[in-house]
Amino acid sequence: MADISLTASMRSNLLSLQNTQSLMDMTQERLATGKKVNSALDNPSSYYTARSLNNRADDLDALLDSMGQGVQTIKAANEGIETITSFVEQAKAVANSARDIASNYDKYAITTEEVTKPIEGNIILDTRDDLTTFDLTFADNENEKSFTVYLENGTQKTITTIADSVATDAKSIASDVVTQLQGMGLNASLDEAGKVITVSSTDGTDVSWTNGTDGAGADGLATDDGAAVVVTLDTTSGANSATIAATINDAVADIGMEANPDGKMVAITAEDLEFRIFADNTEKNQKALAALGGAQDKSAGIATEVKQERIDYAAQFNEILAQIDSVAKDSVYKGINLLQENDLTVIFNEDRSSKLEVTGVDASSKGLGLSSARNNWQRDSDIDFAISQVESAVTELRTMASDFGNNYSIVQTRQDFTDNLINVLTEGSDNLTLADMNEESANMLALQTRQQLAINSLSLASQASQAVLKLF
Repeated sequence: MADISLTASMRSNLLSLQNTQSLMDMTQERLATGKKVNSALDNPSSYYTARSLNNRADDLDALLDSMGQGVQTIKAANEGIETITSFVEQAKAVANSARDIASNYDKYAITTEEVTKPIEGNIILDTRDDLTTFDLTFADNENEKSFTVYLENGTQKTITTIADSVATDAKSIASDVVTQLQGMGLNASLDEAGKVITVSSTDGTDVSWTNGTDGAGADGLATDDGAAVVVTLDTTSGANSATIAATINDAVADIGMEANPDGKMVAITAEDLEFRIFADNTEKNQKALAALGGAQDKSAGIATEVKQERIDYAAQFNEILAQIDSVAKDSVYKGINLLQENDLTVIFNEDRSSKLEVTGVDASSKGLGLSSARNNWQRDSDIDFAISQVESAVTELRTMASDFGNNYSIVQTRQDFTDNLINVLTEGSDNLTLADMNEESANMLALQTRQQLAINSLSLASQASQAVLKLF
């Protein structure tokens, strides 16, 4: 266009008109897109800052879905816990109903076969309110004392306290005994005073102890409260049912048992108490136990009256445990089951540095410490054991529910926070890039006016050149 000559005024007006058109084009783009920064050319700093904010918002938005799924997984576990808790409470009601049914089971110990020849050997008789636990009381200076512990499975061990040269105070002596008992696989705990040890089996089976010596001359404990009684039968005391009953009565007069001859047999009773009759592992004593009607190492009571109602309740209890296992198995969400020890990880930020680890639990009957009804619940102690397990399970379930509820609240709170943070990031990006539509509209109106004025001005500037035509 260099061959065309324009007057200075025309060129000035043309440039002004071109600038106005450029501004109009930019303003039209802003009005069309709603943004004042549409590319890095518009404003590099704002463009890339806004893009970074939007990228982070997009990353967090993707995590929101993951958080939502985490919430659902925890909710599935919580629903399972609530259902299992209902089943456990139902199981407790069944157990209590069974306990209300009177039973003579375990009130009658054994009835021997006819005694046709003398019985020789030692048998052990133990009767308490609860054969699964007992207390041992220690005093100062009870060094080098001994007693023997017998488990229901036939295991026995003689416990000897520490020697005089080591310690004399009751707490030190008792602490050493606790270590030995725990070594047998028993629960053994010392009271605050450090003098009384509470001993129990870990699986609810019977456990007994007898005072005595360890074969090396150590005396028995000063206290024998709760100790089983050793009854020695020989050719005289074990000659017939009458002498056997009399010998047993002499030994057990203080522990709530009674033996009565019945012809050539002996009936041993323990009214309203649990009982256990057994022998140690020596062959002679095992034979004596067998001759009295015992089997192998013990006779834990022969029921004189089986209660069908208790059997029915026991079956109901076992069915409830099966349902608990089913619910624990079915509380799965997208392949994760928090009630079967599957763990859940919920990510909260884009670089995975912020997260929540939800640890799974075992909410099955086994995991809750619930075992099938023992002995068809004929023994009161078996039902009491089941009730104690159920009560412990309820406590455990409440703890689980509390933990999952806390995790649920954490994830929901982080979910809300992330949602709000996305809004903040998006708003920040918009502040950098979005155009003020009112302002841009006003700009467009002003530019249109300027354009019209520029066109008119250009027209006026061209009139000076057009005057030359009048000369021709």
